[in-house]
Amino acid sequence: MKIRKLFQRAAAFALAAVTALSAVPATTAFAAGDIGTISFTHTYDGAGNAIRYNSSANIGGHTAGGTGEYKYRMYVDGETAFCLQPGVPLKTGNTLAKASSNTWNALSADQKKAVGLALLYGYQGNSGNLSGSDDEKWLATQTLVWEFVVGCRQAASPYSQTSTTVYSLHFGSNYANSGARTAYDQIVSFMTRHSTIPSFMSAGKKDITKELAYKDGKYSLTLTDKNNSLSEYSFTSSDSSVKVSKSGNKLTITSKKAIDGKARITATRNNTPTVSSGAKMIAYGDPNLQDVITGVENVDTMTAYINVETPTGTVALKKTSEDGVVGGISFTIKGDGFNKTVKTDKDGNITVEGLFPGTYTVTEQSIDRYEPQKTQTVTIIGGKTSTVTFSNTLKRGSLEVVKTSEDNLVEGVKFHLYGTSLSGLAVDEYAVTNAKGVAKLENVLISGSTPYTLEEVDTAIRYVVPASQTAPIEWKKVTKRSFTNILKKF
Repeated sequence: MKIRKLFQRAAAFALAAVTALSAVPATTAFAAGDIGTISFTHTYDGAGNAIRYNSSANIGGHTAGGTGEYKYRMYVDGETAFCLQPGVPLKTGNTLAKASSNTWNALSADQKKAVGLALLYGYQGNSGNLSGSDDEKWLATQTLVWEFVVGCRQAASPYSQTSTTVYSLHFGSNYANSGARTAYDQIVSFMTRHSTIPSFMSAGKKDITKELAYKDGKYSLTLTDKNNSLSEYSFTSSDSSVKVSKSGNKLTITSKKAIDGKARITATRNNTPTVSSGAKMIAYGDPNLQDVITGVENVDTMTAYINVETPTGTVALKKTSEDGVVGGISFTIKGDGFNKTVKTDKDGNITVEGLFPGTYTVTEQSIDRYEPQKTQTVTIIGGKTSTVTFSNTLKRGSLEVVKTSEDNLVEGVKFHLYGTSLSGLAVDEYAVTNAKGVAKLENVLISGSTPYTLEEVDTAIRYVVPASQTAPIEWKKVTKRSFTNILKKF
């Protein structure tokens, strides 16, 4: 290490000499806190060897690097700094204005974020998780800063390298700088993973919705993460009844009850490097010198989302009726938070979709010509269709005719009942008296506003034909009528 100390001392004298020869009077006056003074040190790998450039390149009209040239590390007022303009001159003792970098201000928002992320996962915020010497970690971070600034790497996830121009300045066959390259690869990996979210989730809160399947008394969904990132995230649910568990690359979401609406599952990245809340990146600049950046700051927490809902069910209603009228019949379906009246189509069908699992009642409207239907209960299961049937029976009543005659002959007398029922169907029925003179008609359709006509037919010639009578038929009632035969007299 004696050689390294002698080398550092010689370099310090050389840098001081360069600074003295290149000193230029300042043309702009700044307050003491508004400027930063530049200094440099040599950089060394883990074995104590001075780090050198692998190659040179023309970047933006300036020559950066030079095969075998020493790589210097820069500071602003003793604080570690990173160059923003490869190849632009800057020397020990130069001063730069704070927050006055034209180069930094010209970068896109994505470029600034990418540089900030490289600093956070690199030397400034994550040094303890990088391998190599302190200088190797700095060089790895500096390489990425240059790549983002000059456009050799995409500024948005997955931050793919688009050119090796900057990379080749530091890493190659002339000077491998393998320790710094390993740290560089580590930072790239950290940055790529930072923006990697579970494959079944989205950065948008409303982008993805999945249904839980109902089985064995509960709702559940198991998702496979093709990005193998579940171990890097913690998960929470907006609904306390919805539970989330992970095993390997599988995430299982369960709920013992139906979800009211949707539940949002939020994944929050773990172990993102953090620094003091007051820490900031500060860019220093001068139009005639190289601009630099110092500091580091926290980035937005990386989150991803997926919404889940319990599958809705369907009720299918089938209507039949004795008179064949099945269209336009109203039914009311009620459940927890649900109340809707719907009508059958021409074929007597009703289909209602999107019902949350649970118990519902189905009630048919009351129609005067039909016997009342009992309200039915139907259980809706998510993802399935529950069927309910209603069959209408027309209302009926009975008629009893009592026959008397002057000669007491009452058996075998025929009666005819006819007219139009309340349902619109024709009624045309006959009954014959028994030995007691009683004729009965059972299960006769009830009459409408106009009662039926009842008449005796085939009256024996010896009798005066009795007048016909009206006979209204009512539901579940017996209508009684009497006829008396009077003998003809001359």
